[in-house]
Amino acid sequence: MEKISIKAQTRTSKGKGPARRMRVEGLVPANIIGNGEARSASVVEKEIQRLIDSGIRKATLIDLELDGKTERVFVKEIQRFPHTGQIRHIDFFKVTPGKKILTTVAIKTSGVAKGSKAGGQFEHLVHEIKVKSTPEDLTDVITIDVSGLDIGGMIKVSELPHPASWEILVNGDPIVASCSKTKAILAAERAEKAEADAKGKPAAKKAGKK
Repeated sequence: MEKISIKAQTRTSKGKGPARRMRVEGLVPANIIGNGEARSASVVEKEIQRLIDSGIRKATLIDLELDGKTERVFVKEIQRFPHTGQIRHIDFFKVTPGKKILTTVAIKTSGVAKGSKAGGQFEHLVHEIKVKSTPEDLTDVITIDVSGLDIGGMIKVSELPHPASWEILVNGDPIVASCSKTKAILAAERAEKAEADAKGKPAAKKAGKK
């Protein structure tokens, strides 16, 4: 994963009034949660918005610098004002090396399915999965190449590439992506079968005159 970083500063004042003043100054109140405690901090709104706009995901690890010390965190929750969309508050979750965390990993596809080129219907059905992983083995997105997927083919969760240390938390083995026959293909197959059946039948005998 690409290294992403942001700076934060300790926040000593709490309450709605100080939080409102911080936002006027271009800061966002934040909590850094981990090891059974929560530290109050603030981050520059433009900087956190830049990270969000860059496409960070739920499992994206961030190097957060606070008071000269760098912690590895991911964004646990972002609260926004409903009428403006402005960030109201943000929670970071601090990870511990070697300790598994529960998070959500995105699933992306690359390429064009072989079956799509032949007229099939490609579907991407599962877009994210919950996993338990150590920070060292964590990746925020799994990319699968679907170019070899033919009509009738499918890719299941069990076939996703991932580190052996991961625990994937899903019920059963759901289909992530598939390429199925379209109504047009099915109709063409039925018509072809009907024509073949008709050709294979003996000609009907004409009724003789009495």
